[in-house]
Amino acid sequence: MRAVPALEEGPLAAFSELAPAREVIYAFLSLAFRDSPDCGQLQAFRRAALGEGAVESIMTLLNPCLNPAVSGEAWELEARREFMQLFKVPGGRYVAPYESVFRDTREIEGKQVCGLLMGQAAIDVQKWYQLAALELAPGSRELPDHIALELSYVGHLCRKEQEFLACGNLDSLNRTWEMQRDFLAGHLAVWIRPLRDTIWEKSEHGYFRALAEFLVDFVSKDLATLEGLLGPSLGSAVPRYAR
Repeated sequence: MRAVPALEEGPLAAFSELAPAREVIYAFLSLAFRDSPDCGQLQAFRRAALGEGAVESIMTLLNPCLNPAVSGEAWELEARREFMQLFKVPGGRYVAPYESVFRDTREIEGKQVCGLLMGQAAIDVQKWYQLAALELAPGSRELPDHIALELSYVGHLCRKEQEFLACGNLDSLNRTWEMQRDFLAGHLAVWIRPLRDTIWEKSEHGYFRALAEFLVDFVSKDLATLEGLLGPSLGSAVPRYAR
C-alpha cells in the first residue's frame, strides 16, 4: 500500500505499515476468546500472520499449537473442553470474559457488589462502537463488553486505518489512531491483567495461559507505541471527541 505524501517518512509512516499485521493479530485474539480452538483456523491465522509480517508477535503462541507432536485431534478435543469450562459453562473454573465483571461495582441493598454483568463498562463501550459506526452482529448473544468484541473493535479500527491511508484522508486517519489509543487506555488495558491472572488461576491448559500472556503483552505494547507517537491518553472510558 502506497503511503500518502504526509506520511512518507517518520515514525507514523512506519507505524501505518503495521496496520495489516495488527488487524490480523486483533482478529486472532478476538476469535480465540470467542470460539473454541480449531487447528485449521490456527493454521490460517499463522499463514496470515506470516503474510503480513506479524511473525515475532504471534508465532511464539501459534507454533507450539501446530506442532504435530502436541496438536492434532487429541489436542483439539482437550483444548475445546477447556475452552467450554473456562468461558462458556458457569462452574468452579468459569472465567467471565466481561469487562464489567472485573471493573464495575453496583450498590445493592446498601452494599457495593462487584462481579456483575452489564455494568457501566458495557454501556461505555457501546459509545465507542457507535462512534465507529460499528454495530453488533444481528443475533449476537454476547454482551458488548465481552473481551472478543472489544478486541474485534480495535481490529475494525485497524482496517479503517488502512482505508483512510489508501485514500489520503489524514484527518480520519489521525482520529482512528486516537480512537485506538484511547479505547485501549480506557478499556482493554485496564482489565486484561486481572483477566489474565484469573485465567492462570483457573486454567489447566498451556494454550490458554499462553493466550492470556500474549493478550497482555501485545495490547500493552500496542498502547505504548500509540502513546509514544500521539502522546498520552486521558484514559477516559467514553470518547470525549464524540460531540
